[in-house]
Amino acid sequence: MGDSVFYYWLGHTKEQFRELEATLPDFQNRATALGAYLMKLRTGDSDDKISTLLNMSRTKLSKLLNKGRDVMTEHFVPQHLGLEHISRHQVAEKNLYIPNNLFGNPGSCIEDRKAIAVMDGTYIYVQKSSNYSYQKKTYSLHKYRNLVKPFLIVCCNGYIIDVLGQFAATKSDADIVKDQFRDPSQPLWQYFREGDVFILDRGFRDCISLLENLNYAVHFPLSLQPSEFQMSTQNANESRKVSLCRWVVEVVNGRFKRDFKLLRQEYFNKTSKHLMADFKVAATLLNNFHSLLVDRDDAREIVSVIQEKLFTENTLADFIEIHNLNRKRAQFESMTVQINNLNNFPQLEYNDLILISLGIYQIKQARSYYGEHVRQDGNYVVEVCREVEQELISELHLLHSENVWLLRGKIHSSHISSKTYFVYILVDESGRREAIKNYCCNCVVGRRTIGCCAHVMTIIWYLSWAQYQDNINPPAQFLDNILLESNDD
Repeated sequence: MGDSVFYYWLGHTKEQFRELEATLPDFQNRATALGAYLMKLRTGDSDDKISTLLNMSRTKLSKLLNKGRDVMTEHFVPQHLGLEHISRHQVAEKNLYIPNNLFGNPGSCIEDRKAIAVMDGTYIYVQKSSNYSYQKKTYSLHKYRNLVKPFLIVCCNGYIIDVLGQFAATKSDADIVKDQFRDPSQPLWQYFREGDVFILDRGFRDCISLLENLNYAVHFPLSLQPSEFQMSTQNANESRKVSLCRWVVEVVNGRFKRDFKLLRQEYFNKTSKHLMADFKVAATLLNNFHSLLVDRDDAREIVSVIQEKLFTENTLADFIEIHNLNRKRAQFESMTVQINNLNNFPQLEYNDLILISLGIYQIKQARSYYGEHVRQDGNYVVEVCREVEQELISELHLLHSENVWLLRGKIHSSHISSKTYFVYILVDESGRREAIKNYCCNCVVGRRTIGCCAHVMTIIWYLSWAQYQDNINPPAQFLDNILLESNDD
């Protein structure tokens, strides 16, 4: 095999491979053992295939794989993973601008900065087993498959502090955290100090009180309260703040499965004993060779928008709910966005859309929602109310605004075919981003005032930006004709 092909299979350049090799102690066939192990980790190919590529017997390959794994685990992993390899102060230095300003203490000097850590569990599939005890512990009622759970602790910029595990599929993320903070002798309790910040997801809700009693600052997305059908504005805003910072751990999880194909396959039972060693080696390779996340160019603008609107109530949503506008049709003039382009809707730049949604996730979803509507009947319907009630103008403090009008759109749910969401956008024809005076939706998070839901963004995205572009097509159109449909006469 040529050198260029060999390093391609390793997923590293020649320089990176030599750098990695130099950190390991010298032993016989060091380069071959390291190369074979990296090839296994990166490609997930069978031992038979790799032994053929490397022109050696399968028995010799197995010995080299074990040697490469053992040496990497003993000498390389401790340098780039674990609580001993990075200080709490260094973790705090890796805080990005947005999480540090939303949840940290941005006015403090670097020595007093809070450490912010994002935690989450991931999973690796394993085989079924005739060991019934192991079988029951590894069976996930969520995935309907057997799996084990590594647990990640990540900095705001994607640097992996540590990986814990492997844990049973039946063990929740909250239970894992409880075990790690059950008494002062636990390493994580000793590592973090009071006031440090943990950003979590809803699966940790059962351990929140424990962490708060230990005087940590804990932030996680809020859920609907009993009898609620929609989050309050403040709860929706707080949840959006968390999602703006927590996505980093999802990126790291994705990198494991993308860059190391072995980890997205099903582990054989015999190889499960070194599954966690493989996962930790993969984590150290990401820390050492993968570029970390950096502050986005518009981070200051995003924080400014959040601080401005965080405690702003959604008076438009309140007005619509009080006056039951979802059931009123006479006020609204129906039109389709393709036939009536609503040219008096403000034309925006792509950066304006980002500052409205506070990210690009909702903008990406907007294209998919748009695609569903145009596939069905060639357009989607919006309704415009030109005569805006003075009571609404007064409540929204728009007494001095002219040419204010209210738009109502209907967006199909991406999950439930029979579900339709009503989107309301109050528009002032003068100005650009500031012309979008207010918006709301009757989806779960539709009342938030920092950012917007994907349903709101779908309307804004098309009317203000997409309709002026040359090539805006629904995503993945090649999938439209794959499924067979029944013809009901």
